[in-house]
Order: sequence, then C-alpha cells, then structure tokens
Amino acid sequence: MRASDLIAVVPELVLLAAACVVLLLEAFVRKTWGLALAERNEQRQHARPSGSAVQGGLSTAMLAVTLTGLLGAAAVSVGLWGQSRSSFADMLVLDGWAIFFRVLFSVAASLVVLTSPSYLEVHRRHLGEYYALLLFAVIGMNLMVAARDFILLYVSVELMAISSYLLAAFFRYRLRSNEASLKYLVTGSLASGILLYGISLVYGLTARTGYKLVGTALMPDAPGAGTQGSTGVLFALALVGIGLAFKVSAVPFHMWTPDVYQGAPTPIAAFFSVGPKAAAFSALVVVFVTAFGGQSGEWGVFFVVLSILTMLAGNLYALVQTNVKRMLAYSSIAHAGYLLMGMAAMGMGKDAALGQAILVYLAAYTFMNLGAFGILAYLKTSFTKPFDYSLRSLAGLGRRSPWAAVLLSLFLISLLGIPGTAGFIAKFYVFGAAVWADLWWLAVIAVVLSAVSAYYYLRVIIYMFFREPEEDYVLAQPISGGMAAALSVSALATLVIGLAPSWLWKAVTSAFASLVS
Repeated sequence: MRASDLIAVVPELVLLAAACVVLLLEAFVRKTWGLALAERNEQRQHARPSGSAVQGGLSTAMLAVTLTGLLGAAAVSVGLWGQSRSSFADMLVLDGWAIFFRVLFSVAASLVVLTSPSYLEVHRRHLGEYYALLLFAVIGMNLMVAARDFILLYVSVELMAISSYLLAAFFRYRLRSNEASLKYLVTGSLASGILLYGISLVYGLTARTGYKLVGTALMPDAPGAGTQGSTGVLFALALVGIGLAFKVSAVPFHMWTPDVYQGAPTPIAAFFSVGPKAAAFSALVVVFVTAFGGQSGEWGVFFVVLSILTMLAGNLYALVQTNVKRMLAYSSIAHAGYLLMGMAAMGMGKDAALGQAILVYLAAYTFMNLGAFGILAYLKTSFTKPFDYSLRSLAGLGRRSPWAAVLLSLFLISLLGIPGTAGFIAKFYVFGAAVWADLWWLAVIAVVLSAVSAYYYLRVIIYMFFREPEEDYVLAQPISGGMAAALSVSALATLVIGLAPSWLWKAVTSAFASLVS
C-alpha cells in the first residue's frame, strides 16, 4: 500500500474516527463531560444535575460528534471533487461517481441523526453504539460505491449489512424489533451467500475479480470467449443480480422489507429506505456496466422482468395497508421498481448514459422519503396517546398540528409524483429513459401504477384533514430542534429539486461521466 492510497479513503477515515470517539464517550466520559454539560444546562435553576440531565448532556455530546463526522466527511468529499485516481491495486477509486454518493449518504445520515434524539428519548435509549453503528453502515455504503473489485464489494456489503442488522434490533427488549432483525439477518445472509456464489463463478470463468478486467474477459469478441460458456456467464450474472436485488427490495426478494421497516426504530427505517438501497443501486450500475457490459441485452431483460414485478407488487400491497409505516415500506418497494426500470433502459437501450436518471431519482427519493418517515418519528414522540402508525391515529392531524400535516402531505404528493416536487422530476427522468430505450410500453405500465399509488398516498391526506379522531388528543410539543432542522431541509430539497433541477442534473452528469470514461 502506498501512502497516496489513503487519499481516496479520507472521508471513510473521518467517519471511522467519529465512530470510535462516539463509542468511547459513553464508556469513559459519562461522569466528567456529561456532568459538565448537564451543569451548564441547569445553571439557571441552580439545581444539582440529575441522572437524566447527565444522560442528556452525554447524548448531546454524542450527537455533536456524529454530526461533525458526517458533515466533515461530506466536506472532505466535496474538496476532493474533480480528482480521479485508483487506489489499493485498483480495488477502489476516487472519482465523481464515488464523491456524489458519499455526499448523498452523509447528508441522508445527518438527517437521520437529527431526527433520532427525541425518538430515542421516548424509548429511554441513549446508547453510543446507535450512532457508531450508523457511522459504520455509512462507511460500508461509501466503500460499496467506490469499489471496483468484487472482493471489496463483498466486504463492504457485509459491513453495511451487519451494522444494519444490529440497528434493526436496537430496541432489543421489544419482540417486534427482534423479529425484524432476525428476518433481516436470515434473508440478508441468504442474499450474501448468493452474491458470493455469483462472485466465485465470475472468478472461475475469468480468473479475475476487478470489474474492468472481468468486463474485458467476458466481452463476446475477447480471446477464448467461446470456451467460457455463455450459460455459465449468464448464471453468474443472474446470481450477482439476485444478491444485489435483495438489497434493493426487488420482488420476489422483498419479503423482509415491510416487517423490518415496521419493527426497526422509525429513524432507522427511514435510513434503510434510502441509504443501503441507494448504495445497492450504485453497485448494480457499476457492476453491470463495467463487468457485464458485453451482456447488456441479457441483463436488460432480467431487469425488465424485475421492474414489472416490483412495481406491481409494491403498489398493490400498499393499497391494502392501514399501517402508514408498512405502507411506506411497500411504497419503497414500488419505487425500487421504477429505479429498476432505469436499469432495464440501460441494458435494452445499450446506452449507459441513460443511467443518469437513476442518480436523479435516488437523490430526490432520499429527501422526500426521509421527510415522510421523519414526520412519523415526530408524531411517535409527541402524541399524548399511544401512536401506532395507523391511519386512525392520523385523523384530525390537520387541526392538531397543521405544520406536521402540511409537511407530510408535501412528502406524500412528491412520492406520488405531482409536478413541482422532486418526485415528479425523478419519475420524469426515469420514465423518459425507458421511452428513449424504446421501452415505451414499460413506461406506460409505470405511469398506470403511479396513478394507482394515488389511492394510498391521498388516503393519508384525507385522514389528516377530513376525518375526525376517534378520541381527543393533543400534541405534547411542537416541531423543534434537530427534528425541525431535518424536516426543513427535506422539505426545502423536495421543492428545490422539483422547481429547479438543473443543478442536480449537472452534478449527476459530471458524476456519471467519471464512471463511463
């Protein structure tokens, strides 16, 4: 390893340092730094700091360190924009593609962190490992998008996955949280095994693990290509695709998603719906464009089938949900189907540039979905009666908390794809890519299913503004602090992308150019 190789992983080193500090804070600084922060907070009352105040001071310290690490990693990534280098024997690259996703992941994780303290306080959980696991998951995601070797891809997938399994079970005293983690672990382990088997077949066929070297060896006109066996190549391609399809909740590999989202802490469910999913889609694009570019027609058909099944099942199952959290889980499956349509357009259109629509969609989806889950996390912490995420619990919210109802309505109509929002821009680009690839019939199916989704999105809005609650309730506290900051950023980004998307398109174009160059 050369010293210059470390430049490519400086953002990950920043995140690693923050994770280590967060883990050490609770173990060694509880009685000193936590007490000092509590004393500062209670000086005006001239009271002796209580245990809860000390815990609150420590939580504030851990929150500050986590945000510093995430925003520091994002700042370093932006500072590295324009560089292009390979590191660690070409296993990892620093380019516009990796930087784009690193910034996106850091921003998404920062919004999740801002929505977490009040939610954790309700459940009386202020453990440092919550933030540390979140940082480790982001490190794994960052390495996934920068990986250009199957070995590094697998290691980074596992780092992200193991952190996610633990985060899903963070409320380990709750049966539903344990159930979510167990289902996530079992299905995730199966997906990892399938992915690893596919990688082993790729190595057996080519004796290489680097994406570009594999792509060169598998080109139809490559020397000795005829002896490798097209059936073996397609089987390896299918196994790698299925392994990553689990991570994006593609049907029929989606069965874990609604239960995991429902059982996991709401901020973590929000993170699962955007972070690991975006990382897996990034890996899909890079692997299939770089390593399996010579088989684009074949994997284009594969993604056409996955897209149709995923859009259809996600939307139809969401129609019958009365739990808003599960509805958003099935909604995320449907949106994965729209993104898979972008993959199909790349393969069938034999034009990698069509994949730019996927990046636009991922960026837009990040903000609108985090905002929707953020409102649910706020309601969970603020209801004077138990909030069970049901439609009945949302009845009358428009009068009880107008801002919460308005913001949730904004995020829902954006997920639906109403013009003027980020969701419309995202669907416009992805549907346009399908039409450009002569898959107009697939775009028609997507438009019809998007219209179907209006039922379950607008039904939530109807309950908030036009239904009376079954019992009287008040909200204990207004939207404030980190929750208000996270929701404000999500709402602003949803509107800015929807009304002025040119800046995002320029960033996406630059990032994608570094991938295909």
